[in-house]
Amino acid sequence: MTPRPIAVLARLLVLAPLAALPACSTAWKDHYRGVAAGAYAPTESVTVREVPWERVDAALRSIEAERAASATHPDEWTPEQLEAEQAALLSGLQISEPPDEITVLGRSVFRSTDHLSPADGSLEQFARSIGADYAVWSAHYLGTKEVVHHESVTEHGWSSRGYHDASGLYRRDYEPWDRTVFVPVVVEADQYAWVVYYLRKR
Repeated sequence: MTPRPIAVLARLLVLAPLAALPACSTAWKDHYRGVAAGAYAPTESVTVREVPWERVDAALRSIEAERAASATHPDEWTPEQLEAEQAALLSGLQISEPPDEITVLGRSVFRSTDHLSPADGSLEQFARSIGADYAVWSAHYLGTKEVVHHESVTEHGWSSRGYHDASGLYRRDYEPWDRTVFVPVVVEADQYAWVVYYLRKR
């Protein structure tokens, strides 16, 4: 199976400037759009690499401009046009291999206030599972955003129980209790935009 690199990807992804992407929750897998898992055998190792946001954003803006200026739809482009577009994308991702030696599997794009680390192994594990040789990522600080966190609060108190003892006298017992409840708290959190491209060597 050898999909046309950009032609296939174009039907699955929206090539928009990264700063204009809608907000959504995190996770490389949850926000992946591209070739379905299982289409390629998992890889044994993955190169996880960061590239400057400005470089990736500039490449995608250039690709978007070329598509807008074209008199024909990308689905009708010639192989030469598709290869030129893929070359522009790979250049933006700082990939040195020739375009005809790389298949773009897909990408993950999202905004998040979570503390994410591409070096914690989760990105590499997901990239391996879809058969990628490269996971090229970039992140951009967007400012702060109000988010709701649930913080635990422990409550204490006493409960009582009335009863009659063996002699018929009414008595009352008291027992301490405690419980944990979660209270919503609005806080300011740093928000980042993330993009990851998954690439496979042919």
